[in-house]
Amino acid sequence: MKLTILGNNGPFPAAGGACSGYLITEGEHKLLIDCGNGVLSNLQKYTRFEDLDAIILTHLHSDHMSDMMVLRYAVDIKMKRGLMSKPIKVYAPDQPMDEYERLNIKNVFDLASIDSNTVLNIGGMRLSFAEMKHPVKCFAVSIESKGKRFVFSGDTSWTENIVRFAENADLLMLDAGLLSRDKKDENVPHLTARECGIVAMKSGAKRLLLTHFWPDYDTNELLAEAAEEYPKAEIAKLLAEYDV
Repeated sequence: MKLTILGNNGPFPAAGGACSGYLITEGEHKLLIDCGNGVLSNLQKYTRFEDLDAIILTHLHSDHMSDMMVLRYAVDIKMKRGLMSKPIKVYAPDQPMDEYERLNIKNVFDLASIDSNTVLNIGGMRLSFAEMKHPVKCFAVSIESKGKRFVFSGDTSWTENIVRFAENADLLMLDAGLLSRDKKDENVPHLTARECGIVAMKSGAKRLLLTHFWPDYDTNELLAEAAEEYPKAEIAKLLAEYDV
């Protein structure tokens, strides 16, 4: 499997940046995880959206799915012009219900809900999910193929669920939305960079990528904080590719 970073900011993009979006490629098969603002443009640098096997939305906050509202126009027009033969398969949490229903667009998206019991098999990849701790329903995703496993947290504050779910991951990518100095209480919606390092250490992950950066942060500071707990931590760099 190969991971390509199409967007790594949240909850808004830095100048020239993009919010959450990640392309997984396994042979000829392609999955898009999240589709935040700026992701659709970057996706087309690597593949046609028509060639996606599916889109997985970890949750329905706008910085993770707003470009779906632009993609809808592209798919709709291509379907009407005979340039696409079928809607794009989309998997997402069914809450908030109003956001989920916005995605329920006939002949554009073939929409299905996910929960903690969902298991998908797409192009030889096995996908499973675990609920995280966030203001809206959000799921971490695990993708397994050919003996390798990639785990992405989606957005979450501290929860033992992500430690258990990430156990022995070959590549673990975590929401590093905060520096520790900005964690005011236990109800913050994101992990700190230090907590990301702790998750990677406790789970036995072989490799850690930090993502979902507040645009005003210096990523070197995030990296240094995570590295105090997990020395091999890395930054998920925009448009970079990583082997799982």
